[in-house]
Amino acid sequence: MNQPRLHLDPRQMAGLGLPPVQPPAQPAPYLRPGQYSPPPAPYPGEGSTCGADRVHLAGGALNSLLVNPEVVPFEQLYRRLPEEGMFLDDVTPESPFSFELGAFRVPSNFSLLLFDLRPDIYRFSGVDAGDTVPVEARRFSSIMGFQITVDQRQPGNLLYQLDPVPIQTYTQAFTTPAIPGSAELPPSIAAALGASQGSRFNIAGATSFASASGAGDSLLPQRPTRYGPLSVPFTLYARSGQTVQIRCVIFNPIPSPIAFIEYDIAGMLMPELYLNTLTECMKPLSNASLGPGSLGPGPR
Repeated sequence: MNQPRLHLDPRQMAGLGLPPVQPPAQPAPYLRPGQYSPPPAPYPGEGSTCGADRVHLAGGALNSLLVNPEVVPFEQLYRRLPEEGMFLDDVTPESPFSFELGAFRVPSNFSLLLFDLRPDIYRFSGVDAGDTVPVEARRFSSIMGFQITVDQRQPGNLLYQLDPVPIQTYTQAFTTPAIPGSAELPPSIAAALGASQGSRFNIAGATSFASASGAGDSLLPQRPTRYGPLSVPFTLYARSGQTVQIRCVIFNPIPSPIAFIEYDIAGMLMPELYLNTLTECMKPLSNASLGPGSLGPGPR
């Protein structure tokens, strides 16, 4: 059985008497990069009633991975060798051994965004000479802590009681606070008010922990994460000309040999104008009534 021929050459098409193929009623657009022009109206009978334009990002997902060359990756790693004073018995929370691990001054007209903070302590592995490994997370947390400041100010609202305190004899939420400039309350009056003198002393000691070093209770324990909830974004801002300083405070003698102490910080450097624009766009929208998030009249 002969198969039907699906291809007709020009001679056979001429014998059929078919009319010549006509060009489209509307010229087709050029497929080349150039100035965008709206697509022509649909052909008669095309049946399309959609008024939306189909958009495809150039490069696909690559567009979300590109970074402007003005945004510079930033990372600094500080390491310090141990000293004899870290192991002495006279190291106490009232007389800590504190030192600066490193500092960085933000360049002019730039802003620094810090996303990752990682303090760590290394010990000798005991396998090869000079070979070191990091200690377990939160080890030495009752001995030392780390602090990061921006222009000598601690960003965030932090409270780390690294040095354990005795159990309070009275609920802290209902303890009568001490009146500044006044003498200590007599025991009978304190008992009548429901406040324990010992509890107040313990609370005061906990809130003034390591205050001799200027860090107080804002010392971050050794752990491979930044502070704050891990389920939300985290950013520390350092503006143009501000100084980021990392310190280590040892408030109890280190009981075992260590190789070195390190601190790793990472983020991005960008022009300050970029950051101002980004933070302004993140504010809630407002209307013409000068509501929250508006820098001027009119909607944003």
